[in-house]
Amino acid sequence: MPTNLPPEAQAKWEEYSKAKTPEEKLQKLREFYSLIPKHKGTEKMEKFIKRRMAELKEEIERKRYAKKSKGVSLMVEKRGAAQMVLVGFTNSGRSTLLARLTNARPEISPKPFTTMRPVEGMMDFRGAQVQVVEAPPLIPEAQGGPTNLAIALAKNSDVLGITVSSVEDPIGSLETIFGFLESREISFERPAGRVRIKRSRAAPALIIINKGRLVDCSEREVRELLLQFGIDRAWVEIEGSVTMDDVEEAIFGEKSYKPAIIFLTKSDMLEDPSVVDEVRRRYESKVIGVVASPTQLPSRDELGEMILRELGLIRVFTKSKNERLPSERAVILPRNSSVIDLAEFIHESFKERFRYAKVWSGRLPYSPMKVGPDFLLEDGDVVEIVVS
Repeated sequence: MPTNLPPEAQAKWEEYSKAKTPEEKLQKLREFYSLIPKHKGTEKMEKFIKRRMAELKEEIERKRYAKKSKGVSLMVEKRGAAQMVLVGFTNSGRSTLLARLTNARPEISPKPFTTMRPVEGMMDFRGAQVQVVEAPPLIPEAQGGPTNLAIALAKNSDVLGITVSSVEDPIGSLETIFGFLESREISFERPAGRVRIKRSRAAPALIIINKGRLVDCSEREVRELLLQFGIDRAWVEIEGSVTMDDVEEAIFGEKSYKPAIIFLTKSDMLEDPSVVDEVRRRYESKVIGVVASPTQLPSRDELGEMILRELGLIRVFTKSKNERLPSERAVILPRNSSVIDLAEFIHESFKERFRYAKVWSGRLPYSPMKVGPDFLLEDGDVVEIVVS
């Protein structure tokens, strides 16, 4: 754990944290690196700084790449309930899969490197949408603008769709892709705990919200570490079992956990269908699903629900008093949300004006059931809120 940083190093870290542009951040980080003592206790920090400097250089390169692309923004603003980014090698079937899942009409060609900019589409399923983005191809041996852009899109996603051709050594392709993504600090191992740091000048102080359990450290030690890096006004949420290493990773942004679905494309061309079973055997513990496309491609409803379950999200349909049917578009809420959470989401005044709610659901003994503000909602519930 990094401790006893010189005051000038702490001050430089604060300057880095406040820097706005990647160029400025890179300069401040170089200066910070020159000021920290080099010993075993700072090894993790040194590793982070070197990697972060490399990432900033890549970000600067992406900006130059975007300028060459006539100033078009190459990052994709999130829409819908969640975002799934399709990553894979060239000619792995990403464009065909995007067209099958969404309303997008990407250019589909046997010619390599057809997709060099992100292409998005919306996957509609019962009451919700998942945004599906095709990233440029991964080229691990030639890490340039397109590959760096694909990594940036992957890190910004909610779910990854790892796309490999089932007829072109899928096991070898998956080993290469997983190894490459993990080398770029994308993790596929679900963490036992999570630390979220939301820095804001609106925060009155450093507020730690402990919803989990600290392992081999105290809240006082966590607070001291955060303050050491200039995090003095922020909301810090702790969930699950969290160690001091987890806190450091949250400060340094070391790893990004991403749930993933493997899409084995061109499965209709497979001569030996046992290939799909072999991929499942090897990787089912690492991903949330292995899908053979097009032969075993689930419906949009099934795929959308799989993604929402993994992300801990539910769909709740609202109903007005004078309407016979509920809304077609669902409200997306975190799992374990209550009726009052829904009321506040609809309008902040509903929390104060709330009287009761009616819930329609197949899990209830009868519908509608009159419930209070703390009633927990589940996926697919229909709710009518009554306010004063």
